[in-house]
Amino acid sequence: MTDIQKAQPLSIEHLRTGVKGQLHQLDPGLRVIAENIMGLASPIDLVTVNDHGDVVLMLLALEGESDATLLTRSLAQRAWIAARVGDWAKLAPELKISPDAPVRAILLAPSFATETRAAARSLRAGIVRLVRYTAVRAGPHSGLLLETVGSRGPSSPERQGPVREFAVPEAGPPLPAFRSNLRDSDLGLKSDTEEPLGE
Repeated sequence: MTDIQKAQPLSIEHLRTGVKGQLHQLDPGLRVIAENIMGLASPIDLVTVNDHGDVVLMLLALEGESDATLLTRSLAQRAWIAARVGDWAKLAPELKISPDAPVRAILLAPSFATETRAAARSLRAGIVRLVRYTAVRAGPHSGLLLETVGSRGPSSPERQGPVREFAVPEAGPPLPAFRSNLRDSDLGLKSDTEEPLGE
């Protein structure tokens, strides 16, 4: 039996090829209309359209690249694409683009920091979707495991496989009360029942 091992994509081009081959994990209706195009000030890895005619841009990050920067880039690229969607719909009606739909983004990275998750949740629901990928290799074959990142626990619907509706919760659960796990004695404090220090 061939062992499955974690692997790192050799390059962003290698990762892009892997993502294109597994778009069905994200949404069976996604189709690529442009690849590695220059956007506002940096390339957009993939521009796709879903079954509803929504334009969905995809930005990818390799291990060690900043996920916060990826989120910032996605917002700038969304605005850049939004200004052009109407023209694309007229020039290429066969793409069946809906010019009135908001441009969406899917960001793929090996992990996302807590602040990046919180920032994505603060946006209008469905605008930005965070997807964690794990590159794996089994013998000569390689592939990607894709998991939508949500703010809830493992039982959240967002983490049970592909989500076809780019759903990102607008607000997460309330934060737990802060606990330092320090005792009064650690801070040099005394309780009402203790003798005063030094007596």
